[in-house]
Amino acid sequence: MLFYVVLLLLGAGAYYYHFTANRKKIIERLEVVAQRRRDDLAKNVEETRRIADKLDPKRRDYVGGLDFIQLQNELQKGTVTCVEAVRTYFHKAILAHEKTNAVTCFILEADQQAEELDEKAKQASYVKPPMFGVPLSLKECLKVKGYDTTRGFVQDAYRPATEDSIQIEHYKKLGLIPFCQTNVPQSLLSYNCSNPLFGTTTNPFDSTRTCGGSSGGEGALIGGRGSIIGIGTDVGGSVRIPCHFTGTAGIKPSKMRFAHRGGGASVPGKPMIDANDGPMAQDVKANVEFLRNVWGDIDFQSDRDPYCPPVHWNESLYSSEKKLRVGYYIDDGWFTPTPALQRAVLESKKHLENAGHTVIPFYPPRLTKVMQLYFRAVCLDGGQYVLNKLLKDIIEPTIRFQVTLWMVPTWVQRILSYPVSLVFPRMAVLMQSLTRDTFELREAYADIEAYREEYVGMMMKDNLDVILCPASVMPAPQHDIPSKVVSGVSYTCLYNLLDFGAGVVPVTTVSKSDEEKLINEYPETDKWYQTVKKATIGAIGMPIGVQVAAPPFREEAVLRTMREIELAITGK
Repeated sequence: MLFYVVLLLLGAGAYYYHFTANRKKIIERLEVVAQRRRDDLAKNVEETRRIADKLDPKRRDYVGGLDFIQLQNELQKGTVTCVEAVRTYFHKAILAHEKTNAVTCFILEADQQAEELDEKAKQASYVKPPMFGVPLSLKECLKVKGYDTTRGFVQDAYRPATEDSIQIEHYKKLGLIPFCQTNVPQSLLSYNCSNPLFGTTTNPFDSTRTCGGSSGGEGALIGGRGSIIGIGTDVGGSVRIPCHFTGTAGIKPSKMRFAHRGGGASVPGKPMIDANDGPMAQDVKANVEFLRNVWGDIDFQSDRDPYCPPVHWNESLYSSEKKLRVGYYIDDGWFTPTPALQRAVLESKKHLENAGHTVIPFYPPRLTKVMQLYFRAVCLDGGQYVLNKLLKDIIEPTIRFQVTLWMVPTWVQRILSYPVSLVFPRMAVLMQSLTRDTFELREAYADIEAYREEYVGMMMKDNLDVILCPASVMPAPQHDIPSKVVSGVSYTCLYNLLDFGAGVVPVTTVSKSDEEKLINEYPETDKWYQTVKKATIGAIGMPIGVQVAAPPFREEAVLRTMREIELAITGK
């Protein structure tokens, strides 16, 4: 017996030695790649600066002071050229990047594309597309011909896409000019924004706090006024959380409103919960104008992807004068948000009521079960796909807690969840989330279908058009907090599980009275609440948004509601 024990220990020791030695070689090789990529980025920034500096500073300041609609109109009239627009945003993006580390690469061909469009505009027969010459920033995971889509993995550097995605093709057809790529968290499965290839992207309002994720680079760039409009992706809040953290506006449409053929994913093969692209901008009206033009020409995408239905922009739904019925909640029953987020919802409720809409309480059912189903469906293989990629890469320190969970076998997590439930019940829920087998996965899919039916049934019973709720559990926290509070995505991931359209509009900032209420009244009943409370102290002045959601193909109602809230707050 002792012999077999010794043999087992020797085998385990040999495996550990081999594993660590192999990891050391991988890391040494990839560190060289990462440094080379960072050096290339520095050269890329300097070349972009050289191009941007060709534009007269006074002209640059004028163009940079235009909002999306104003810029679009001046480009159409020819009072601003495409070259002026691109060089202006090259300059503004460099400034934002120097502050936040938001950009992973500038697309230098944008200047040439702008020159070509300006030449075409000189032809009397040329008809300008609707978004002629508007610069567009892109999340790094979107496929642009000739550029990497690493998702923060060093191993995927210097493997450029061989063609544009269908959506990028479409944006170019509509006249948009992609001019830079923006940073993401490693694997995309986090709501911070850090990876070993490009480093950490910070919040434009406070560098000690995160800009969110996974479309964090977009949030930081747009929030830092380095881009006028950009494209993110969202599988659990990846557009909406950065918008909330950085005071910007954006929307995640339901899955089928954009083409997906030829696109990528953080975890391929998860049919019930998939990412979708969505615009992010400095205000709601820019999102509206963007989607009005993209969905007005959606046949371009449907012709190239038969799984994308030709559902056009519904102007009557957006412009309707019929008053809405809105369901709202300030607490989902899983994770109570901090006071500022609750106040933002109540203030938005009042704005909508003042506009004549009916706003009634709504209570999303069984969020504890939702959290289990969401994590089971996203990590449908128990996290092994992502874990295998991470073990062949340099692991980003801010996601090591998640990596540790994925390394613990599911059956071990299930066993440990029982004693954990006695002291930390919510953690135990997540420890019971990863699937053990295909039977359990099938049951999860069936449960998601049943939950969708239940939720929509509740909305229909109350004749609700949209839902109003918090966008997160807290304002932007410090960079290490998202991996410690992985359950903090409940307000956003719910609408990925439901496949609703959902957007975020900035409403307010954290006030002194919010912080006092946080200190005196916010719960500390478990480690997650304690962490959120500590992270939120000192967040006075940080942006706060609210979320609006509606069933699939009703995104125009979401945007209408967001726009009415924006108008009530800004007056423009």
